[in-house]
Amino acid sequence: MTRFRLLALVLLLAAGGAQAQIYRWVDQNGRVQYSNVQPPKGVQSTIVDPDAKAGPTAPDSGDCYSIRCQGERMEERQRRRDAEDARVTAERAAAAPKVKGLDFRDYLRIRRGMSEGELLGIAGEPDLKTDQGGAFAAPSTIQVDRNLSVAAVQGMRTVTWTYLPTPGDPFITTITVIGGRVSDLDRARKF
Repeated sequence: MTRFRLLALVLLLAAGGAQAQIYRWVDQNGRVQYSNVQPPKGVQSTIVDPDAKAGPTAPDSGDCYSIRCQGERMEERQRRRDAEDARVTAERAAAAPKVKGLDFRDYLRIRRGMSEGELLGIAGEPDLKTDQGGAFAAPSTIQVDRNLSVAAVQGMRTVTWTYLPTPGDPFITTITVIGGRVSDLDRARKF
């Protein structure tokens, strides 16, 4: 029995000495190298303990190998992204002009031939107002003198008023005003 104990002790001591050291260093290309052979002379290296347990990573550390750590970082990135999206959306909403639209009852009161002032009194300022330039009416005659009448072309300004849809009234209304008079009405559902 003593021989057996002596043999077990010798094998145990031999196994402990057989464990090689692991070296870690950074090569000239910037890559991290691991080896059980000592690195070249002049290279700073550290001895790595193969039995060391990984500790928790620092929150701002780039080392994150566990699924839990990666999941927590992903959730944190998602929270930051959602907060940024909410901030940008709020800024856009604050900067965007308020859309007032055109109520259907007011739309029914608008008629062709109505003046621009009457239109403004009924519908209010449009959400968009675009100047389309000028339109020319068919030639007509102008009495210049008692016995003289000449042909004349009449120019008129063309403006388009647009009322955008709102959640309560999902229609876009476009009104064309030519020469200060309502010329065309168009109402289309957009939502």
